[in-house]
Amino acid sequence: MESLTSVTHYYRFKGEVNTNHVLTLAFRRALDPQVAAVVVPSETGRSALKALEKAEKLGVRLVVITHPPDETWGPRGSIPIGLLRPEYSDAREKLEKAGVKIVQGSRPFAPPSRSLGWDKAVPETLIDKLLGGLLGQGVKIAVEAALMAADAGAVERGDIVVSLGGTYKGLDAAIVARTTYSYRFLDEFEILEILAKPWSPRVSLPEYTDPNWRGDLDRYYEGVGKKPRGLDSFL
Repeated sequence: MESLTSVTHYYRFKGEVNTNHVLTLAFRRALDPQVAAVVVPSETGRSALKALEKAEKLGVRLVVITHPPDETWGPRGSIPIGLLRPEYSDAREKLEKAGVKIVQGSRPFAPPSRSLGWDKAVPETLIDKLLGGLLGQGVKIAVEAALMAADAGAVERGDIVVSLGGTYKGLDAAIVARTTYSYRFLDEFEILEILAKPWSPRVSLPEYTDPNWRGDLDRYYEGVGKKPRGLDSFL
């Protein structure tokens, strides 16, 4: 039997501090002709624009997954999330101009049943906690992002993709997956490789208080509550 060699990179810290390195690993792996696209989740455009630089340089197809317009907690108050928000219009327009498909949709592991409570024993809660607790938030988000890309038609059912995820803000995980539609998840989805993940999967809440989370959160408050300041706010 032919053997395959793959190396997993383990990060000491979680979060944004790993974004540049995990993007380098992901796009290097995506040069394999079997890989249909790199799938990158991005709430504010920062990770997406960094990914765009590499995609254009290497000629790799990029799909960006984003959150519905909302807010998330932060150390200095709420942080707007969702690339369709007006605060991030410059980032969104640059991605669209480059031909990047931006997908906004419901997270497969956070459907309407989750509104009953994030601790209720519905199937999606069990999947969410299983993936997040055993492999980490970044790997869980990478799985969701790959499913959302297929659900939206941005990649085909059965495509092999490099999909990324992160803990709270930024990117810290990358997988190679054979994706499918979310309603076929348990029958067809495959994690083929784990390219990178934080060594310790568990995270305390709120995530920015976790002793192993690292990132520059001040940049996420630039322009919040003001007229958007342009792309420099998100790079």
